[in-house]
Amino acid sequence: MQGRHPHPHTTTPISEVILPKRGKKRGSYSCGRCGVPKKGHVCNFPKNLNPIDNPSPNPDSSLLSSPPSVVRPQPPPPMPQRHVLPQLRRALSFDDVDVNDSPGSDDDGEFSDLDNESDLVGSGSGIGTLPSSCLWEVFKRLPPPALLSSARVCKGWSETSRRIWKSAVELRLRVPVNAQIGLVGSVLKKCPGIVKLSLRLESDIDATMLACIAFSCPKLDSMEILMCNSVNRITGDELGRFVAEKRCLANLKMEGCSNLGGFTLCSTSLSTLSLSDLYCHAKMVFNCPNLKDVSLDFSHQENDTTDLTLMVDGLGRSCPRLQNIHIASIRLTHAVVLALTAANLRGLRMLSLVLGSEITDASVAAIASSYSSLELLDLSGSSISDSGIGMICNIFPETLSKLLLALCPNITSSGIQFAAAQLPNLELMDCGMTISDPDLDNPTTQENNDLQLQRTPNSKQHLIYQKLIIKHTCLKKLSLWGCSGLDALYLNCPELNDLNLNSCTNLNSERLLLQCPNLECVHALGCQDALVGTLKNQVCTDFMAVEDHSHCKRLPDGSKRIKVPDLFSPQPTDKKNKRISKRCCTVLVN
Repeated sequence: MQGRHPHPHTTTPISEVILPKRGKKRGSYSCGRCGVPKKGHVCNFPKNLNPIDNPSPNPDSSLLSSPPSVVRPQPPPPMPQRHVLPQLRRALSFDDVDVNDSPGSDDDGEFSDLDNESDLVGSGSGIGTLPSSCLWEVFKRLPPPALLSSARVCKGWSETSRRIWKSAVELRLRVPVNAQIGLVGSVLKKCPGIVKLSLRLESDIDATMLACIAFSCPKLDSMEILMCNSVNRITGDELGRFVAEKRCLANLKMEGCSNLGGFTLCSTSLSTLSLSDLYCHAKMVFNCPNLKDVSLDFSHQENDTTDLTLMVDGLGRSCPRLQNIHIASIRLTHAVVLALTAANLRGLRMLSLVLGSEITDASVAAIASSYSSLELLDLSGSSISDSGIGMICNIFPETLSKLLLALCPNITSSGIQFAAAQLPNLELMDCGMTISDPDLDNPTTQENNDLQLQRTPNSKQHLIYQKLIIKHTCLKKLSLWGCSGLDALYLNCPELNDLNLNSCTNLNSERLLLQCPNLECVHALGCQDALVGTLKNQVCTDFMAVEDHSHCKRLPDGSKRIKVPDLFSPQPTDKKNKRISKRCCTVLVN
């Protein structure tokens, strides 16, 4: 039985499993008192003394509760469990589990430390027990619901489950509607070593939740609060107090910040800050000298009274180490850009000013004169033109790798082609809704537009229907979604792996040419059926045109050569001796 498992079709008698084996019927060949062979031996030792059991007088022998037996070498004591069970870190996700399913905190601390327990853990003794190390490896792979259920089986399993919870450093928790704060606290109490916490709230949140997190997670480094059809009632003072008390907090992301009002954030550890749904903030003070990444998304309501110029001015003065700035607001103006450029942030690498319709080419000139080392520039929703793109190409020809100019109606295909030609390190370009005509996107005037195109001169057609030619060696992602004014597209981008052509309704299938061997995904939602068919034909060919490597052999009579069937010929390979495979590209139309 040891070392091998019984055959599944055989059964083991219960007597071999439960009943002890009977002893030998024959006697011993040695004397029970002195150990000498019995044959021809007369023992001189008295019957009440056993030299094998008691080779020397022992004053503590009287403490034995049962008669002594033959001494056998004892196995070494088991190693402490802290050496048997490596404290592996793991992340627990409760995205699909309600917090109501978790057991309360009454089970915590029921059992003694694992170091005082045996190395064998199971639901009983003997058969069915597992080494603690094996049980640990099994438990750490269980999803949280199964881990919670296994803790109710027995003492050993509960202790191992407690150890798993205690070793977790990342927790993703979904809080359902009308969930009690005590249940959330009981789950957080099981994970005192949590470093990263993500909460998806389906119920309203207030300062009580912040207090619970602050008390239960003393080592918290990163916190994310996502709102799902719920209301965030946390005020600015409460958030500022939480950030000031959590001296280890480095990353903070919170949605639904419409009720913050005025706030002051003071922290020497905070490096990443993301706040969304901001609305009508009278005072916004950031006293975070180590802040590097900031993302502020404001509400799109026109009656927002937040003074962005004052906010940006204070942000630039009190956070000198900023590297990435993202601000999305319809109240972004040229004055806000001037306040940002006056801060002279030398380490700025990413600048994203989205939905600022009053940002013009003059704003681009101010940005280019102050920050010449930008790697990402996002001016989507602005009013810049092809001249602004020219300034961008003149200042950032070597550093810029990501350029996003979506929803910029003053940009034409000429400006996009110029950017692709002048920015050799460009890897991502987003030009969605740039080459478009609002009349073409309106179905009520589609028939009138068709008649108008037949009567207008060629210059008018050029303004509506444009062609785009891009040849780039580093470009990996290109987005042309919503470019309804695009008629022809020619791409020669060997590194391109993602192409977005959603809602390119007027793109002609006969004027489409894609020379992109590494394409993995093409988005074609809302495109014509003929264009979708052309896309599939062009992206599902072989990676490259290979020569015919089929071997030839002569007929038995030696008259002529014939090709060896593919079954017996080696597969075509490239120069690096790798098998040529077909392109794995997906065309998404749903």
